Amino acid sequence: MQAFLKFIASLLSLVLFLFTGLPTVISENKSVREENIAQQMERIDVLADLYSDGNYKKVNESAATGFDVEKAYADGVKFNEVAYIATHNSYQLQSVPSYRKVYRDLEAVTFGLIDGDAPEYCSDTLTEQLDVGIRSIELDIETVVDGDDISFVCAHSPLIDMASSCYNFSLALEEVKMWSDANPRHLPITVIIEPKKFYLLDSGMRFFNMEHARVLDDLLRDVFGEKLLTPADMMGDYPSLKAMREADGWLPLEECAGKVVVLLHDTTVTGKYIKQDETIKSQAMFPMLRYRDRDKNYASFLIVNKPKDIAKYSQELIFDKNLIVRTRVDTYGSYNDEDRILTLESGAQILSTDYPTKADMTDVPYSVTFENGTAKIIK
Repeated sequence: MQAFLKFIASLLSLVLFLFTGLPTVISENKSVREENIAQQMERIDVLADLYSDGNYKKVNESAATGFDVEKAYADGVKFNEVAYIATHNSYQLQSVPSYRKVYRDLEAVTFGLIDGDAPEYCSDTLTEQLDVGIRSIELDIETVVDGDDISFVCAHSPLIDMASSCYNFSLALEEVKMWSDANPRHLPITVIIEPKKFYLLDSGMRFFNMEHARVLDDLLRDVFGEKLLTPADMMGDYPSLKAMREADGWLPLEECAGKVVVLLHDTTVTGKYIKQDETIKSQAMFPMLRYRDRDKNYASFLIVNKPKDIAKYSQELIFDKNLIVRTRVDTYGSYNDEDRILTLESGAQILSTDYPTKADMTDVPYSVTFENGTAKIIK
């Protein structure tokens, strides 16, 4: 019955949105997109000047972490033995006013089945997240084709929810690279990239395909250079990721210091991306797989988003098979202590939340951290 009510509510929501709010929402999004692009370019210029002049506050990694990072390096703690609070939709800014109004109206007409607060979510900039200790971020991308040029933009939903602190995806990667260069002994940063599936002819947006995946690989190598820790780097002499895992061969943190690891979120081209080279030694990104693929030779990072599922499968996946698992602690507007406890105690290494520690914690009633009060812990 609840599922049926949600279906009817969603249908009513769509009709109401199409007939009352869509034109205004599209117009406001076009305006905010231009503002966001200008703000991002200005921020990158300011950061570049600060780093160039040495006029920035270097992060104390141990203080931001809650444990002695250099000792962890010296003790041989491995890459899969550290758990991170991760940000979800790490680029997202508060949606435009008309879109927020639509959601409030929908909440009213669906008697609360639609969460009216969903478009209120607003993340810090990538630099602010890294400064407070976040070491795992997630970026949604759309593919833009202009003649022979292929590029990527970072936003939640084209036309209707485009507010983004890093709309230019290449500049977002540059922002991470600049921060990493300025803090060279940091714990490895994990970047989850989720290609979306939108087709919008007049904006040049196209469905993500294998050609685009190869361009993305090249972009990552160009931006991060030797900082990019690839599957081949992680495997070393092992013939496959599975063989590496079975030998408990994840790299020591010391060898991952100052590195960036990029994960390709499960998408429509993941299978084709893998088939290029099933050892994954020639690819720039680690494919993220689902539970059903846990025993594949190319399995290393898994997505198990539901707290009850990760609680159920954690022993098998994390401790028996030495996989790294990403799970979700919450979604914006919906959180509870049961899910928080299940995920924090599961052993999962990447715990995505819409309630991370922020640069300004004023008027923040709830946030997700480990017991040491930080976003990282040795398992």
